[in-house]
Amino acid sequence: MDTGVRMAQQRDIPTLCGIWQDCFHDPDGYVRFFYRENFDRISVPVYTVDDQPVSMLHLLDAVFVDGAEKRAAKLIYAAGTLPRYRHSGCMGTLLRHVTEQAEQTGSALFLKPASPYLADYYKAFRFEEDAGLRLVTVTPEEERPFSYTSLSPEAYNRMRNAAFSGRPYAMWPDRHVRWCVSENEWFGGKTLAIEMDGAAFFLTGAPEGDALLITETNLSLPQLKRASGALCALFGTGLLKAYLPADSCAEGREIVSSLVFNAPLRHTYVNLILI
Repeated sequence: MDTGVRMAQQRDIPTLCGIWQDCFHDPDGYVRFFYRENFDRISVPVYTVDDQPVSMLHLLDAVFVDGAEKRAAKLIYAAGTLPRYRHSGCMGTLLRHVTEQAEQTGSALFLKPASPYLADYYKAFRFEEDAGLRLVTVTPEEERPFSYTSLSPEAYNRMRNAAFSGRPYAMWPDRHVRWCVSENEWFGGKTLAIEMDGAAFFLTGAPEGDALLITETNLSLPQLKRASGALCALFGTGLLKAYLPADSCAEGREIVSSLVFNAPLRHTYVNLILI
């Protein structure tokens, strides 16, 4: 039995789809949509047995920015191993491979673990906790109409960069933001510019059951509460939930923070990453 690490190729996509579904249980149509839209812009290191991928992770490009300081970074996303190969060191081999490359190139790595257990696993590979998010739940207030328009991915990214430029944050290429907007629309979501308090804000969200889940916005929690009735009416939901930076919001449930490797910046806001 021959084992090793290599980069996935187009011919591996059906196998990658199978690993993804075994690990994350997403619909086949969504997984194929992800690879169709993204495979040419991402890197997918795989651990192979007799040249067949059995473990994988995906690397998406970003830049960590704090004023004039910048460092190339990669998001580790959808890391998984076929059930029969788990607990045999496959993922550990992949993580050592990508962390060694990050050290050699001077780039940073970051990820969002799905649970505290996984956070502890990644810490064994020298990942450190960084900025966190809070998931807040808002009961809709009386509907107060506001002005809104749909945002193109490029316009969203410009507004996002302007909003977060005063703090360390992950800056995404337009191509990534186009994917995030497309994925949000896949789930019935909208990407909006909202006029409130004499200024323009952005918001991306989609219905999730009876709740509107806002995955990113620069509206404050008080502003979200004021807009909640109109937003729920717009999306046809009875509740609003939103991910907000933990350092700017004291309410809600704090979720597992992002983890970083080889990052010079701390408390780096890294949302818009397929939560």
